[in-house]
Amino acid sequence: QKKFFIAVFRKAGQHVRNAARGFVPVDSGVLKKSIKVFVTRKGRQFGYVTIGVKLTGGDKWDDGAIYGSKIEYGTSSQQAQPYMRPGWDVSKSTVRAEMINGAKVIVQRAIKGLNKGKRYYQNKAF
Repeated sequence: QKKFFIAVFRKAGQHVRNAARGFVPVDSGVLKKSIKVFVTRKGRQFGYVTIGVKLTGGDKWDDGAIYGSKIEYGTSSQQAQPYMRPGWDVSKSTVRAEMINGAKVIVQRAIKGLNKGKRYYQNKAF
């Protein structure tokens, strides 16, 4: 059942991702492209997704936006230019509605699956 919820979380997370990409200060566009919705091993185990900068390419420093946190939170010499928090703030009502609708669909499918082929429940009084 986790995989169904993860699918809903991924779909809802795309709203946050798109909004965050809109707030990113663009220099080369690498940071903007690096914002993704992804599932880690731990996420699969516990049923959650991660929305944020995903580094790809292993040891290559130029393949991902390793400086994403420095832009989001700032440094001692650079002022913060947040993009993830404003992305969440703008899209949280849409995400909430998407997750509620997705949960309803999952529950309806589960009920259909439980009722399919289980006729012996119909005649028993509980």
